[in-house]
This record gives sequence, C-alpha cells and structure tokens, in this order.
Amino acid sequence: MTARAASRPHLAITAFGAPRLAVGTRTLTFDTRKATALLLYLAVTERSHRRDTVVGLLWPDHDDEHARGALRRTLSVIRIALAGRWLVAEGDTIALDRPGLRVDVVEFRRLLEQGRLVDAAALYRGDFLAGFALRDAPPFDEWQSLEGERLRGELSAALQRLVAQEEEAGAYDRAIAHGRRWLELDPLHEPAHRALMRSYALAGDRAAALRQYGEVARVLDRELGVTPLPETRDLERAVRDGSGIMRRTTRPARADEAVADLHTLHGDYARAIQSYESALATADPEARGALEHKLADVHHRRGDWERAALHYRAARDAASTDADRARVCADWSLAAHRSGDAGRAARLAREALDLAERAHDDRASAQAHNILGVLTRDARHLRRAVEIARTLADPTIHVAALNNLALALARDGQADRAIALGEEALALSARIGDRHREAALHNNLADLLNAAGRRTEAMRHLKRAVALFAEIGEPGTMEPEVWKLVEW
Repeated sequence: MTARAASRPHLAITAFGAPRLAVGTRTLTFDTRKATALLLYLAVTERSHRRDTVVGLLWPDHDDEHARGALRRTLSVIRIALAGRWLVAEGDTIALDRPGLRVDVVEFRRLLEQGRLVDAAALYRGDFLAGFALRDAPPFDEWQSLEGERLRGELSAALQRLVAQEEEAGAYDRAIAHGRRWLELDPLHEPAHRALMRSYALAGDRAAALRQYGEVARVLDRELGVTPLPETRDLERAVRDGSGIMRRTTRPARADEAVADLHTLHGDYARAIQSYESALATADPEARGALEHKLADVHHRRGDWERAALHYRAARDAASTDADRARVCADWSLAAHRSGDAGRAARLAREALDLAERAHDDRASAQAHNILGVLTRDARHLRRAVEIARTLADPTIHVAALNNLALALARDGQADRAIALGEEALALSARIGDRHREAALHNNLADLLNAAGRRTEAMRHLKRAVALFAEIGEPGTMEPEVWKLVEW
C-alpha cells in the first residue's frame, strides 16, 4: 500500500444501535432511506447481489421498469456521496469493495471466530439497526429482523461461554457481569438465569442466587404461565440446602445423554426428558447446545410447544456454528408450524436456509429445504431435500424428506410414486428404531393405500400404526399430539 493510499479516509459503517455511515470524519446522510438501507445491506452481507435481488428487497411493489429506475438513481446518489470509491456496480451485480471499509458487524463476527469474546461483546453496543425501518419494503424489514435476531443469538452464545470461562478461572464477579448482560437479551431465558444463580452461589452469595430463582419463577409464571424447568428447581434446592454447586464433569453427561437417546427412540418421553435434564446438569458448556436441542425435540414430539420453544431458543443461543444454528431453526420452525404460529415458522425456516447456505453444510441444507417444503407445499424444496439427504450418512433426515415428498406427490395425484417413497421411508425408519416416526409412516401409508383403493394393505398398516402409537408416551395414556404426527 502506498503512503497516499494509506492516508485516504475509510468508510466506517456502524450497524449496532442506530446506523451511522461515515467517510473519515464526515458523516454521510442521504435524502432517501433506501440509499442507507442498500449501503447497509451490501456492507453486512459481505457479498455481491444481483440487481433483481436488490430491486425485490427495496422496491417490492414497483413494476420492473420503475423499480430499476429507482435503483439506478439510488446507486448514483451513493456513488456521489462516496466520491466514486467502494461501490462496484458492474453488469447485473452490485457489491462493495472491501479495502478501506470497516463494518462493526463484520468485525464482531471476525472476533468471535478468533475467540476474542470480550472484544466482540464490547462491539455490540445496541440492537442491529435500532430505530431504522423502511415503510414500503417488507422484505428489507424481514431481513433486518432476522439478522438482528441472529446477531443477538451470537452475542448470547458468546456471553454464555464467557460466564463458563470466568467461573472456571474463579473470577465470579466477571462471570456475574456477563451473566447479567446475557439475561438482558431475553429475560425468559432459563439457562441465563441458572448461570447467574450458579455464579452467585460460587461467589458465596446464596441469598442472591435464591433471589435469582425467585425472579425466574415470577417472570415465567407472568409471561408464560409455566414453572421453572426441573434442572432450575434442582439448582435452587442445591443452593438452599447448602449442598454446594459441583463442578461439571463430562462423563455422567455422556452416559445420561446416551440413555436419553434410547428412551427417545422407544417413545418413552418422560424418561428421555429426565435423562436429558440430568445430562444438562453435568454437561460442559460446549455440549449444552446439542442437549438443549434434543430436549426441545422431545417436548416437540409431545406437543408441549412452550417448553419446546424455550429449549430451541436455548439451543440456538448456545450453538457455536451457523450449521448448528440452522438445524435448530429448522426444527423450531416445524414446531412453530405445528403449534399454529405460521409467522414464526416462516421466519425460522428462511433463517435456517440462509444459515445453512452460509455454512455450506449439506445436512443443515437438507433440513432447511425439508421444512420450507412443508410450509410452502412446494415439492421443489422437498425434492432438493431428498436429493441432498441421499448423500448423507444421517438416515433421520432422509426419512423425513422421503415422507414429506411422498405426501406432496399424493396431493398432486401421483399415488404410485407417493406410495413407493412412503415404503422406502418406512423401511429406512424401521432400521433406525424410532417408534414414533415408524408409527406415523405406517399411518401415512395407510392413508395413501386407502386412497389408491388398496384397502387390505391399508388396514394392515393402520393396525400397526395404532399398536405403535399406543406404546409411545406415558404408559396407559394417549397424548393427543403424539398421534397427530404427519409431517416432520
């Protein structure tokens, strides 16, 4: 770099809190919020975009001619403000040249990747684009909302790790400070409440730990009408009884998790929950996200949507990679869909696909396409899910994708093809040993065969479905949501 180039001012873009754009000491202002929005979008996404994508994002209600005209004018405004630097609009793509460009969100994520958690948390000075919105561009507002939620999750995961690190180092005051900030992100987040209780107890302040339990009990009752999770209650009893807060060890957690996995496959969900909660009580921070995800899935299977959502949120916040976050969002999306929350289901599904593509993770991509196919009834997503799943070593994703594509083909009148895929899914599921999924597949096949006039075969599958469903859940009870499983 020449001395002249080094002395040129940088373009600094602040997206945490109220957005601010500056070249050197000069603050940039535009006569249209669309120019600000476009510059922010290009800076934060860190990639080039087709003009059609940008037009759909910022001018969704304009016809093509007027939208492209508005985009050209907006690019001209930005180019003049930046004195011809940074903005690259060549052919059909638009991007920002990165040299001399500083974006706080990009720096935040770079610091997280480097493990510089304290520095990253310090950069997060407010919610993403706080106070900024476009009145006539819902796609941009949706992107802003999803990106903001994702960044909050990344900060949450960083603060969780900081709490654990400071506890391990015996720096309980710092652990408490990080725990308080973690809790501020979501006052309903039980893992953050438990972290604070634990830090207070380790610091010798039992009264503060018990007050924290009282706070989580009050806020959960007021906002959701539920009581704290068993692991939170167990922690409160340990503090109250003076039995101490033991250091986490990984061996019991692994054993409890393995037992819980078997209970889940067999459909013994009460015992699965108990074992997963025991695993969480002794798990290292790095293992908690996967355990929270499994717990959420069991509550999802039972139809306990509120508990499932609490654990899915905890799992997403604890996830350390975009691929892990994508898988959580895909499963959470399905739970939201089954509970009737269509808006949340759609947002989570799109977030899952975006994260999966950013991570270049086939397993996460298959899950994301699968749930998008369920929500949109678009068989193209389901075919893509099956195509990817066939290359994976994970049969559970393959079974789900085959089942959902079979149902979609049946709706399109392709009965024979639907039955063939259903039978393939059933054979694969039987090898896995998942009774609940196997019961649902027998039930779906019974419907497909009956519609095709093959009633004897249909009755055989129906009887098997009823027998399997009766074995799932609490002995002697019939949990309604267990019997309602069709798509997953």
